Amino acid sequence: MPKEDRSRDYSDLSPELLELVRTLQASLTERRVRQQLPSVDSKPSMLESALSRKQAQRATQPPHIASHPQLLAAVVESADAAIMSETWNGVVLTWNRSAERIFGYSVDEMVGKSRSCLIPEFLKNEDAKVLRQVIDSKATLNCETVWQHKDGKFIDVAVSLSPVVENDKVVRLSLVATDITERKRMERALMESERKQRQRTSELKIVLDAVPAAVWIAHDAECKVITGNRTSYDLLRLPQGSNIAFGGPEDTPPPNFRVFRNGRALEPHELPVQMAAFRGIEVRDFEEDLVFDDGSIKHLIGNAAPLRDASGKVYGAVAAFIDITARRTMEEQIRRMAHFDSLTSLPNRILLMDRLEQALAISQRNQSKTGVIFMDLDNFKEVNDKLGHHVGDMLLQQVSERIRASLREVDTVSRLGGDEFVVVLPELRQIEDARVIGQKLLKAVDGEYIVSGERLLITPSLGISIYPDHADDASTLIRIADKAMYHAKQSGRNTYRFYDTSMSG
Repeated sequence: MPKEDRSRDYSDLSPELLELVRTLQASLTERRVRQQLPSVDSKPSMLESALSRKQAQRATQPPHIASHPQLLAAVVESADAAIMSETWNGVVLTWNRSAERIFGYSVDEMVGKSRSCLIPEFLKNEDAKVLRQVIDSKATLNCETVWQHKDGKFIDVAVSLSPVVENDKVVRLSLVATDITERKRMERALMESERKQRQRTSELKIVLDAVPAAVWIAHDAECKVITGNRTSYDLLRLPQGSNIAFGGPEDTPPPNFRVFRNGRALEPHELPVQMAAFRGIEVRDFEEDLVFDDGSIKHLIGNAAPLRDASGKVYGAVAAFIDITARRTMEEQIRRMAHFDSLTSLPNRILLMDRLEQALAISQRNQSKTGVIFMDLDNFKEVNDKLGHHVGDMLLQQVSERIRASLREVDTVSRLGGDEFVVVLPELRQIEDARVIGQKLLKAVDGEYIVSGERLLITPSLGISIYPDHADDASTLIRIADKAMYHAKQSGRNTYRFYDTSMSG
């Protein structure tokens, strides 16, 4: 093409002329080849004849369409894609400016030469197969592959190969190659990003399944779909991967547990995950109890937080809870060890004093009375000396059960040690109420016991003090009740005595 034609502006090209591009390309091919290769045939080519017929058909059309063959060549030259043609055996016939720009070879370097310089060594066999397929099928083939720039760098291209058939034989090939390097780079970057995302997701799942905490994730703001890690499903005794949302779809089976807090069953909207999603707040140090259908209980503590998108809108929530059942059990054991007698499971002196102080506070507020009974088993030392301490311990356990059974629910019985027991009687209306309970205790404890095959007859001695009649503090009430108990023993045992001031001496 003349240089002055290449620099012209062909932006006003009629769309109808595009139909002639393929025919013109072939015509230009033969003209270029005749300039560089020896002529082997002086007859007009079939493509030239076809072009002449096309021009004749358009002779009746407006001159600005039929009289612009150079514009068609300009279309090829100005196209963004590399447009070229070659003989059936791979000799380049035409090479446009975009081909020169994309691959770095000039027209002079390519026309009349083999296109093999564009094909990387590792793809030459594949390229040969593609050409053979086009020639054998006589049909256009589109593919994506890699070609090579003059400087050696690889270029991703989308190639369209179209055969030119004469007498049922492929004589030439037209090729259109588009540089898709940037698109491929973005695709590879996206694939790599997706691969890393899948890897991170897989790693996160492994981490979540490994941690000893139960993790729940609400996947929507309404908390209709909630899933968790392995620990959460094991904790809830549910199949892995199931939806653990309360109030889920109708086909979702009801959970085999209920959630309680401070003894009250929680509604779905009161659960930590739902609170975080519905209200958009963080929930911290939330303690709850899972009560299962079989009666077993799990104690949990944890946090929950809303999940937000880039705009700050809540789209779900996440919660992490740990099972503190063992810790609660240990705390309860420690509490019992600190406040209860290990042999009889009755309150010890520490808890006794606390209960007595509470009872005195209530009596002072309500202007009622509180009684204290100090009990000692008669001749208990002989049981230990004759039958052994293990028999004495079993006897004390049976005595404890009888004492408990004879008292009111508000009363407290404590074992101070050995065979000594103290009973707190809160909210008495009058002194006679303490007398009635004392007589009831005597009757309950006095009697026959079968311990380790031995028949034992046991009687108690009781001393009674009353607040505020005898004293107004806990320690004094216990001390003077102890004195009254010794007076009961001196009076023949198996009886009770109320404290009076004459016992002070």
